Amino acid sequence: STVALMLGENRTRVLNLTFTGDLEHYGAKLPSASEGLQVAVGTEYRTQFLRISPDEVNLTGAAGFIGSAERVSGTVDVKELFIEALVPIVQDTSGFRDFSLELGYRYSDYSTSGGFNTYKGLLNWAITESWRLRGGYNRAVRAPNIYELFRPQNQTVSTGDICMNDRETGIPEGTLEECLRTGVTEAQYGNIPPSPNGYINSIFGGNPSLEPEEAGTYTAGVVWTPSALPGLSVTADYYDIVITEAVGSLWAGFVIELCAENDDPAMCSLIHRDEVGSLWLTDDGYVDETLQNIGRLNAEGVDLNFSYLIGLGDAGYLNVGLIGTYLLTARLADPSYDFDCVGYYGGPCGQANSRWRHRLRATWESNFYLDFSLIWRRIGPAEIYAASSDSDLADPEYLAVARLNGIDAVSAQDWFDLALSYTWRKGIQLTVGVNNIFDTEPPLVPDFSSNPGTAGNIFTSYDPLGRHVFASLQFAF
Repeated sequence: STVALMLGENRTRVLNLTFTGDLEHYGAKLPSASEGLQVAVGTEYRTQFLRISPDEVNLTGAAGFIGSAERVSGTVDVKELFIEALVPIVQDTSGFRDFSLELGYRYSDYSTSGGFNTYKGLLNWAITESWRLRGGYNRAVRAPNIYELFRPQNQTVSTGDICMNDRETGIPEGTLEECLRTGVTEAQYGNIPPSPNGYINSIFGGNPSLEPEEAGTYTAGVVWTPSALPGLSVTADYYDIVITEAVGSLWAGFVIELCAENDDPAMCSLIHRDEVGSLWLTDDGYVDETLQNIGRLNAEGVDLNFSYLIGLGDAGYLNVGLIGTYLLTARLADPSYDFDCVGYYGGPCGQANSRWRHRLRATWESNFYLDFSLIWRRIGPAEIYAASSDSDLADPEYLAVARLNGIDAVSAQDWFDLALSYTWRKGIQLTVGVNNIFDTEPPLVPDFSSNPGTAGNIFTSYDPLGRHVFASLQFAF
């Protein structure tokens, strides 16, 4: 045994300057509105630094470690300018209690990938005191993080070269036309020696040339606050989010297959053959499996929000609130697949994509400084990804094994929490409570630890702690 030490540093520095103001007093007001233009203008500078420094034990994989650690270091600087405005258009008239427009624009200049424009436009229409409509569009970007950009690139092995000679027949699996697309010359075709173990070289790791992911979000919703039922508010909002240029990587076999079949320049550029046309004979031959902007993600659903404050006379109030989401689409796509993960978990779908989940809270706010809260948390059921009817996701053989082991589905999970708080007149509040009152255990699932967003045997979206008792004392001065 020996001592292994790894030092890490993650630093973010932010400098922000913002001016806000109501311009009504400067004449910036439409005649049809009772309120003036409100604006926010500003600039921001951010610098992010990451460094991971393993010692020689970690670097070499000594002391029984499987694999070795890597040195990581990099810096990203971001300069931004932004402006937002709330524009009242029509107010305090029949059918237009408030009709306003919210606008926003931001320019971001990344030291790693250049400048990008993001913006939003949201419309808010309060028809009456009881009904309000809202909706809009938002354009956003996510810059690659430091690890995605600067993680060291290392060589590994993969499989899937259809253009080297078969070890048994001596004939390539791919046709001449297909192999020409992957970088093989006519003279090399049929003369590329087979790899002794079937493996080829590949390179994995970060990519300093990554571009930011881009997202477009459409929303549309309705708010109902009936004047006949004071304290009641019901909202329903539809959302449709599409992310393009999503960061991901492709297995070498898929890269070669997509290049050979479709002559896709983006895929073909990732194949680097050596002087004899092989991908294994020398280090000059390899497939690039580093991170690329290749994916597309789509999330679509409906968010529901219900709250009702009910008067209980001398006993105080009962405050009931529900926050829930009904998932319509959770689509993942890249050049090698395209499938919808709604209702499934595991494998490429990661965490359980249950159609419904909610959090319901009921709080009794008494008139004698005591509050009682009961919370019901629920995540709906889901099936293992192999049960999907989508050809890109279905796996009948694995599904049969999963059913034999009783891991083909996860039932709906429910947790109940209870809390009590007492507030003294001088601003001292004592809170005690129990989360997961019935000590509900998380469902056990297959080990998907090799896939993003999952952990072996337990998904992080479930409650892994069991019954949890807590207390806190808060002082206000």
